[in-house]
Amino acid sequence: MEVQLLEKEDSKMKVKIVGEGHAFANVLRKKLHEEKDVDLAAYNIDHPLLSDPVLKVGTSGERNPKEVLVDVSSKLGKEYEEVQMKLKKALEQ
Repeated sequence: MEVQLLEKEDSKMKVKIVGEGHAFANVLRKKLHEEKDVDLAAYNIDHPLLSDPVLKVGTSGERNPKEVLVDVSSKLGKEYEEVQMKLKKALEQ
């Protein structure tokens, strides 16, 4: 996965998530909405087979959007590690 910064302001940011689709973009959007400082979390895919998601993140100004996106990505990574461990344990039986 590659992330390309398209736009950045103090409290808004737009990034393209190369090589991903609706599944990842929607999970990321949903997690961003759980953050209290996030005012906007949305994504768009022009064509599901030909385009990459473009994610927009806006904050209240308390935190910058880059910081929030990095924090949320880290939280998601930990959640997926936990799911992976539980699946491995369940499948060993």
